[in-house]
Amino acid sequence: MDPNPAYPTEKTYGAFLHRELSVSWLMLATLMGGRHRLDPDLLNRQFSYLDLGCGHGLNLLFNAAAHPRARFYGLDLNPTHIAGARAKAEALGLGNVQFALADLTTFSEGRPSTGPCRGWPEAYDVVVAHGLASWVGPAVREALIAAAGSLLRPGGIFYCSYNTYPGWLSRSTLQMLSVEEALRAGGSTSAAGIRKAADTLLRCMGSEDNVWPLGHELPGLRSQIEQFQPLPEAYLVGEYQAAHQPLYVGPMHRLCRAHGLTPIGSASLPELFPELLDPGRRALVMEAVDAPMREVLFDLAINQTFRRDLFARGACPPSTPWWRRTLADLQLHSCAESGDDRDAFDTSLGRLGLDPDFVRTLKEVLADGPQSLGWLMEQASLDLEDALMRLAVLAGAGVIGVGFPTATPSPGPAIAGFNQRCLDQITAGEEIGALLSPVLLQPVNVNLLEAFFLQVADAGLPAADLAQLVWMGIGMAGGNVKDPEGQPIEDPEQALSHLQDFWETFAAGRLPVLRRLGIGNAGAPIPAA
Repeated sequence: MDPNPAYPTEKTYGAFLHRELSVSWLMLATLMGGRHRLDPDLLNRQFSYLDLGCGHGLNLLFNAAAHPRARFYGLDLNPTHIAGARAKAEALGLGNVQFALADLTTFSEGRPSTGPCRGWPEAYDVVVAHGLASWVGPAVREALIAAAGSLLRPGGIFYCSYNTYPGWLSRSTLQMLSVEEALRAGGSTSAAGIRKAADTLLRCMGSEDNVWPLGHELPGLRSQIEQFQPLPEAYLVGEYQAAHQPLYVGPMHRLCRAHGLTPIGSASLPELFPELLDPGRRALVMEAVDAPMREVLFDLAINQTFRRDLFARGACPPSTPWWRRTLADLQLHSCAESGDDRDAFDTSLGRLGLDPDFVRTLKEVLADGPQSLGWLMEQASLDLEDALMRLAVLAGAGVIGVGFPTATPSPGPAIAGFNQRCLDQITAGEEIGALLSPVLLQPVNVNLLEAFFLQVADAGLPAADLAQLVWMGIGMAGGNVKDPEGQPIEDPEQALSHLQDFWETFAAGRLPVLRRLGIGNAGAPIPAA
């Protein structure tokens, strides 16, 4: 390993889950894009999946639980990340995932013949690298792309996400100043240095009454700085460290093509459809002379900050009959709470609105059970393109979940055991923050209080008794009940009252959604508040 890597390893990065790294989501995005045939039967058989720069390994752990017949592999340069990932895999009872402390540059010509990965597969069906391409220098970036190109099986897919220009043009001022602060402090980028740099930049922009030149040139910088203030420190340090180099899509795609990787779409579903743009921007993008230029113009039109690109090694477009049939079989599940009346949604393309009657009716129907995309097209008289664009917006916003026809045998019982172990870990203070939906085969976010109540929700007890059990459980775990501002509630009666209020809201809104997604006992009655 390089003792002075291009990416700093003296600090650990936060543990985050990303639905886009789920095999089922990658399958969905590839299918909706229509540029490469990836058979959904892959979900029901053995396959191999490699995560280059896996961090704490949470995404691999959830994938491994969702697909027990498959094999998952992750490598990272940070020993703390790898040690923690191995410990979590053991605690969660997963035997089909392996982690290694290794340098991805040794994979640039295929699997290394020595070192901790020498016994790993020579080729993979899926390779992913989340955020890594823009967090390293040019040499490591090229090694990353070379590794993906050499390790993928023909027909395999590569997910590569990265920070991009032009959206990062204004933010690059903050990175530059953060690095300067770090150099003067004699160390690497720190959260304190980033916040000091942010304060300095705000001063450099002037005031609302007296805007300075930087404020005129970068009018959006102030709101960007204000938005990142509450973000975790580990995330900020990673985003604004010295090696970080946002990329333009044109050079990045040329690099990938040079290593045999063909662009096939995006894991950000609305970005599959530039037709969703307003007429002026849509005309600009669609007038591009070829597909590569269309991607360049698309990023300029939306001021792209982060791409989730999909590539194939040997792209093979599906036949139209197979594509339409497979899309029609997709299962749609409601992820919307009963009080969710949204019909417009924030996306990277801007705020996109859908017909309110269509959205309301679809939510009502799916609340009673899943339906297929083919059924939706028939009932709503939608052509395929229109249906896919609506689905991209609703699934991207988390209003609808999309699953594939149920595997045989069902992974439900094994996933239920995994979820129980996750609940035990979450309520003991471990950073997991999600449970696995056996319906979607994707993680579903769950906060700490929700986890405690899920532990007791099927006990058949009145709401007051459930609150008492949760209060006792939090105390036994060494925690405190906290108010909406995050402050501990010391008075027991106030704490119990807060827990009962939380339960009423949870039982009426979030809990039915979780049960529709197969989390918890779907047939159990919800105790009355």
